[in-house]
Amino acid sequence: MENNDCIEKTYCLYASEWHLTIMLLPFISKKLREKDRIFMKFESSIEDKIRQLTDKLDFKNKDEINNIRWNVEFNDDDYTPNEKIYIVAGSNKYMEEMNKRIHQYYKNRDTNVKIINCFDIQIMDEKHDFINEKLYVNKLTTKGEFLIGS
Repeated sequence: MENNDCIEKTYCLYASEWHLTIMLLPFISKKLREKDRIFMKFESSIEDKIRQLTDKLDFKNKDEINNIRWNVEFNDDDYTPNEKIYIVAGSNKYMEEMNKRIHQYYKNRDTNVKIINCFDIQIMDEKHDFINEKLYVNKLTTKGEFLIGS
């Protein structure tokens, strides 16, 4: 995979769609408050679970969270200087394809991009039976995002 200095990779492991939703929601809320752009690239959407949870919890930016656009194409009109965060989840094939497309799209653009690859621990194959942390700078857990090795 092409190395792009402005693309940072983070990973997370999840046990169920609800676990992933609970893990991502505080992170998404915080990043939206910081005016970062969130792009959800999911093979099977958890949008309904996010809406259910935001309806039950008190998020000040609930409407902004619920208005995230899912699986939209890359947008040349998005020139905001803030970080662009792609949260990717699905089969290994789907995630590899999305990562390639993101790298291809941003390879010659001067913008900060973070890719968060979400791995379902129940369907990891032998190619991904462990996370090669050398490929990732950060990991995301239910406690938040952490620098690997900290």
